[in-house]
Amino acid sequence: MITDFPKYFLKHDALNNVQNEVIFSLLKRYNCFAGCKICYTQKDFEQALPRFKQFIPYQIDPELEKEWFKIFDYFYCVSNIDDIFWMKHEQPHLYDWYQKHGHKFQWGNMTDNNFIRSQPLFINEFAPETRIYEISFSAKWLEQINLDDIVSMLDVLNNRNGINKIKFIFDSEKDYELPSVKKLFNWSNDKGINEFNCSHHNFMGKMKHLDNDGTASIQSDFCASDDGQLFNVLGQSDYIQYDNFFLTLQESINIDSIPYYNFTQFDHNVHLYNMIQSKINIYKKWAGKYHAGEITNNPEAQSHFEYFDWVSKNVTVNKNFNYIPMDIMPSNKRYFNKLKTLDWTATELGLIKKDTTTVIPLMEINNG
Repeated sequence: MITDFPKYFLKHDALNNVQNEVIFSLLKRYNCFAGCKICYTQKDFEQALPRFKQFIPYQIDPELEKEWFKIFDYFYCVSNIDDIFWMKHEQPHLYDWYQKHGHKFQWGNMTDNNFIRSQPLFINEFAPETRIYEISFSAKWLEQINLDDIVSMLDVLNNRNGINKIKFIFDSEKDYELPSVKKLFNWSNDKGINEFNCSHHNFMGKMKHLDNDGTASIQSDFCASDDGQLFNVLGQSDYIQYDNFFLTLQESINIDSIPYYNFTQFDHNVHLYNMIQSKINIYKKWAGKYHAGEITNNPEAQSHFEYFDWVSKNVTVNKNFNYIPMDIMPSNKRYFNKLKTLDWTATELGLIKKDTTTVIPLMEINNG
């Protein structure tokens, strides 16, 4: 449940995503061909397929590549979820690029079936310093496969590349007691990677809070879902699809979606303004659908939509901003420290754009 909306917005949302993780893809729209049954975006992938080919770059623009590497410097984590198995067999020029640059990313592209497809590639064809950020397993899938084989594959990958965490996807609290799940919990404990393990409910259904007795931190507190649609607080990640920025995974898949920022040369000031404004617009759309009855009424998710509604009505963004307060961009963040090497000056209260005379904040809370 989300409470104290102004405080939550400043601490967990606002600019939190651009200070945390950017998820990069060589594709202009994201797609995956692993066919995992747990995948809540499978129907989105299928809807995009008839026109998907036009969003595949047939060569890498060297000037854009330079921009990517500049952009990566702004973010704490640069991760990747591209389907490298499909790229190896269908788009070898993209796969070749990842073989060369894969060590720049923290990989989180392996869920269920895609773990089987991708683990051999990381082991045999990617550099040992390629980092595995996250592997996701659904309880249903773990019960259907030979877990000893999976644990053996995990051992090899962890010993060579290192695994940061395991994410578990559950349908009910009973899933925590399944033998396969317990065995994987124990494996992660033995390997010392359980500290960052997390879990969430199956997004194919409605949002539900699953009490796991502290076994794995619950990631879904900021995620409301309804029959394969995700309505999450947009404070976790930013998405780059080749030369476009998106705020949600489902937008990054939809071939008709409009990016909130298209770039040839990255402008951080435009990026920040567009990102916040797009976030407000998305929240307004979600809140409107909820109140119109287009999203199933669910007490577990009610506070999320009340929060989205509050943000859309009470947060405004100033396009001509020249001040970024410390409470929304702390001085220990990479984005902050990147800006102060460019056209911004660090102060005790935050970042001030050089040559500022009249202070204009990036955003204002009207009903704080």
